[in-house]
Amino acid sequence: MPPVILVLDLGSSRLRCALVALDGGTPLEIARAPYPVTNDRAGTLAHAYNPRLLRGHLLRVLAQGAQAAGPRNVAAVAVTGQRLATCFFDTDLETLSAGANNDTRAVFQGGAMDDAHGALIHRTTGHLPSMLFAPAKYAWWRESRPRTARRIAKTAGLDAWAALQLTETLAETRPGLGEAGLLDVASGEPAGALLERLGVPLDLLPDVLPPDAPVGQLTAEAAEATGLPHTTPVHLAGPDSHAAAVGCGAASEGAAACAAGWSAPVQVTTASPAFDPQARTWTSLHGVHGRWTVEAHPGETGRMLDAARRLIAPRASLARFDALARSAFESGRPVAAFLGPRAIDLSDPGITMGGVLLPVPITQEGLNAADVARAAYENAAFAMRESIALARSVAGTEPGTFALSGGLAEGAVFPQLLADVLGEPVRVHRNATATGAAALASTPASELAARCADLAANGTSVEPGPRSRECGESYERWLRIRERLDALTEEL
Repeated sequence: MPPVILVLDLGSSRLRCALVALDGGTPLEIARAPYPVTNDRAGTLAHAYNPRLLRGHLLRVLAQGAQAAGPRNVAAVAVTGQRLATCFFDTDLETLSAGANNDTRAVFQGGAMDDAHGALIHRTTGHLPSMLFAPAKYAWWRESRPRTARRIAKTAGLDAWAALQLTETLAETRPGLGEAGLLDVASGEPAGALLERLGVPLDLLPDVLPPDAPVGQLTAEAAEATGLPHTTPVHLAGPDSHAAAVGCGAASEGAAACAAGWSAPVQVTTASPAFDPQARTWTSLHGVHGRWTVEAHPGETGRMLDAARRLIAPRASLARFDALARSAFESGRPVAAFLGPRAIDLSDPGITMGGVLLPVPITQEGLNAADVARAAYENAAFAMRESIALARSVAGTEPGTFALSGGLAEGAVFPQLLADVLGEPVRVHRNATATGAAALASTPASELAARCADLAANGTSVEPGPRSRECGESYERWLRIRERLDALTEEL
């Protein structure tokens, strides 16, 4: 077997280990494990992982990957993970809390920060609302758990936590710090003046890795647990959405990409930081040095589709749900879904009214599960088109080929539907997160942009089909109806 990189992906839904050959080819997922959730008695908004159990899962899936590859064939381990998952450590780097990306315990602390400093926070970090990011979560610990807060010495993301378990070294990437709300996104340096205002000491931040430098080597304990040589280097590939953009090759100015899993952040690459005056989008560092992204967010697209599948047909597989939706594309029945996904105003995300609109009385037209499945898919595609338009308008770029990866890229229905809705080609990339993480771990920073050009060529292009005009009209109708639903939300 040629040399490989083992990629640990601590994604939103589960922990995965994939094998990526250095000479190219499709990544192979070897193992996966669920997240062990812990109850830290912080209320229903708090979501965290049991660090001891999670460490055990981490070592087990990495050991399975090593066994599949052959330990001596593993050139490196690359770690990527979900954004917004904030961890806190004491002076001995013992884990005090391993928060998940849906941990919203700091909603009130973040709201207070936004009221007092919102414009400065967005202008500096490129990100709002503050409740999602490390400064607000640190404020929650100080206000709600002062004894524990006095023990906090460092903070980092979940991917950095995983690398710490393997190397006993805590470090972060610049994109990782940026996605934690700790970085001045324009300069790429820690946001010292802002953090001082927010009550975050600068020594809370870990060391920042130079581009393409490893965190360290496996400890003797990690090597024994995984079967890998202790000299195996461990690299941080940064946030999973950034790794996916690299895996899609979306590094040139104007390139657009989306890793569509349980959520579907849309990122457009820029040559300099571009900020939305209305703070509806995020501005972030790209995985490629000297590039930035504008991100618009359509919300929980994949999670919505999974919920719709379980509601409509609890025992249906994903393939069966795809087949249901496909069978309804020619029905002509005006069924429209408003189940959450839309281009979210990230400065002020909120709850709106929604549901499924269908012809009534039901006794006249019938209630067809296939029509509802199709409408749910269209809801996701419409929200993605709206988000792409928003990100491109802020970035100041023109439409072009759009790269799609993640779970929705694996299905038989969604890539073609998205191409029809957009009216432009969609380039489909499978396993882009693992591909990008391996590229970030194995490619010198000076060569990464050229490597991305090669990776872009690996995608499969899906062209708009004969239904594209009809889909465009349905999208415009969906926007008009949603505007009326927004007015209804205000009334209710």
